[in-house]
Amino acid sequence: MKKLGVLLLLIFAFILSACGSVNEVETHTVTYYYGDSENEVLKTETVEDGKLATNWTPSKRDNGEEFVGWYATPSLTIEFDFSKKITEDTSVFSMWTSVAEDNNVWEIIGNLHGNTLGSSNWGSGNKDNEIFKLTKVEGKPNVFTGVFELYQEDEFQFAVLSFKDGVSKPDWLYQIGGGQLDQGENEWFESVPNYLDPTPWKANIKCLVDGRYEFTVTTNLEVPSASKIEVERLGDVETVKTAFMPVIAGTLAAGDLLDVDKNPDLVFPTGKIVDDKVVWEGKFSFNTGEKLNILMLNNWDLQIKSGNLDKEASDNVSLTAYNEIEILSSGEYNVKIEAPKEVASGSDSDMVYVNLDSYKDGNLYKVTINKEGVFKKTDGVVYDTFNLKYNGMGEDYQVYIRDGARFPTIINPSTEDGTGLMGWYYIQDEEKLPISYEKTYTATGKTYDLNAELINKDTKDVREFWIKGANTISVNGEKVDWGTKTLLTQTGNTTYEIVLDVSAESEWILCVDYLGVTTGVYYRTSSIINPGDFLNLEAKDYNNIKFVRAGTYKLVLDSITCTMTIVEI
Repeated sequence: MKKLGVLLLLIFAFILSACGSVNEVETHTVTYYYGDSENEVLKTETVEDGKLATNWTPSKRDNGEEFVGWYATPSLTIEFDFSKKITEDTSVFSMWTSVAEDNNVWEIIGNLHGNTLGSSNWGSGNKDNEIFKLTKVEGKPNVFTGVFELYQEDEFQFAVLSFKDGVSKPDWLYQIGGGQLDQGENEWFESVPNYLDPTPWKANIKCLVDGRYEFTVTTNLEVPSASKIEVERLGDVETVKTAFMPVIAGTLAAGDLLDVDKNPDLVFPTGKIVDDKVVWEGKFSFNTGEKLNILMLNNWDLQIKSGNLDKEASDNVSLTAYNEIEILSSGEYNVKIEAPKEVASGSDSDMVYVNLDSYKDGNLYKVTINKEGVFKKTDGVVYDTFNLKYNGMGEDYQVYIRDGARFPTIINPSTEDGTGLMGWYYIQDEEKLPISYEKTYTATGKTYDLNAELINKDTKDVREFWIKGANTISVNGEKVDWGTKTLLTQTGNTTYEIVLDVSAESEWILCVDYLGVTTGVYYRTSSIINPGDFLNLEAKDYNNIKFVRAGTYKLVLDSITCTMTIVEI
């Protein structure tokens, strides 16, 4: 009997060795990393399939950094979910406070309405202006503070800016936004999406309650998502008597908020309250192709848009996709704005004053604009004259570029099939110079001929094409960004290519440089000739190109027609 028991035990052991132990449990390795790098492992643990990873707190680092939290991605934007069962080997990334010295100049930038901050215009008004700057806290290597008066609907971020010569819009070297706002108990601000970039720390901060606020910004240049914005409300905004006047912005004012002192001829004469309306009326000279924005209070939230223009009562103008007013024929124009008198709190002989409770409704304003004569130069303003030469491919005309303006949109020549436009150029001191719709122009009172340079399949294109977009796109392992150039490769005289690795919802646009200068011409959805189901092309032509499905894609550009073919690979 004893021998039989031993024999059965041996048979059972043989079966287990042949078939595998019924008690064997599948396990996975969970690796906890320092920061967003996979170079330093803080700890690993073995977790049974279907069990949970351990949520633990590392000690302060030797360099003084303190642990903030665990994240599921190296970008430290998605918190790790410790309630989710582990079913595969898993990486977990840690966020830490920074103690690195930050000697940058941090500023508040955005669409701001205050009497002193109103000229920020997303950084364009920040150059050499102390009122936007934060102050570094003494004894703190990366902490900055600032006190600002903000109004309901203001949107802003904190950023480090860099201005280039001749360019009115700055580069953003660093930025911290709504994703890093410590809202705590306050109901004064909220984080709202940034249409250019969905990254949480680049979201805008929107003011919900007028007030005087103190901000404390703790920066982390290596890991922006570890930065922090704290806010305290100090009190109400001071009541002030604000002058109410419209101004002409757009290409002739460099496309940005107007420097009223330098450009008094682009400000309307004093408004008048007539019966039940407030009326402003003035005469201004515009070039063919000028893109205008008429701003109330020098405020981009109150620009005259398509719903404001009285199309029936206006002539020689049209509306662009961006709600700008485009001038179709050079000349002097009479521009008239009317609004209900409720937008004003009163007036005197010098100025109409704002009613802060009612002026913000953009639907209240109506504008008419009519050509009344030939272009008239303003006394004291320096202009350069450009004679546009079409050589039989269109009708020649002139434009007058004032000092500090941008070029108006030039009418393209009528070219034959197989021929395209590379760019417009003029000769200065025997040098071939391109025009740019992006840079401001320095006028010296001279006259130039402006000529079109053409291209065909037998001509080597001298332009550079590049993309910019969300950092959810990469090329050869390098991230694309809105602030950097990622070049297409020229594969023939007039063909360019690039391969993109993208995440879902990634957005980008195609840009072009001519003779070494960024032209300010951008190609978007309307340039794609083979729309696939991986792209969202329901948006209007002026919207960014948007991938709706992650994957790897090849873009081929025909630079004669500036059309793109995109295929999934």
